[in-house]
Amino acid sequence: MIAAPLPSLSDDDLVARFRAGDDDAFTEIHRRFRPALVAFARRMLAGSGHDAEDIVQDTFIRAHRGLRVTDRPMTLRPWLYMIARNRALDELRTPQRTESYDDAIGLVAVPAADPAQRFADRDEIRRLVAEIGRLPERQRMALVLREFDGRTHAETARALRTTVPATKSLIIRARSNLGAAVQAA
Repeated sequence: MIAAPLPSLSDDDLVARFRAGDDDAFTEIHRRFRPALVAFARRMLAGSGHDAEDIVQDTFIRAHRGLRVTDRPMTLRPWLYMIARNRALDELRTPQRTESYDDAIGLVAVPAADPAQRFADRDEIRRLVAEIGRLPERQRMALVLREFDGRTHAETARALRTTVPATKSLIIRARSNLGAAVQAA
């Protein structure tokens, strides 16, 4: 029996093959999810000075370890996004180093960002992430797939097993609920 090519396998099949010792399956997981996770991390870290690539690299390191530690069923995409989100939030809680080597030896004078503004930005991001987490599941998934994963309406509809108009409606309701929640806070 000839094994199916890795790009054609489902996420669940890739996880099973990786857990069975096929390291190429993890390479395919990385190829499949890295671009979307980098975009997601960039949006979460926007303006903070933290590096989205580092967050995603650490996400995959943790995923590599985590997938082999347990054999419990899991849904790969949301799990990877959860790891990336948690790493980004950890990074946002960590003060950004404002002095480079050149600054330390007096070659470049770069003014530090306003700490009050950085705190307000981080607080706003935390509130927004918390409110996204409170959205009804289908609204949250539609919003995340469309806005953070960069999928088209058609791709989002396929992923949610619904129609494009229903997907657009879910996204509109998610944005409306999110806007109302943020305004109320």
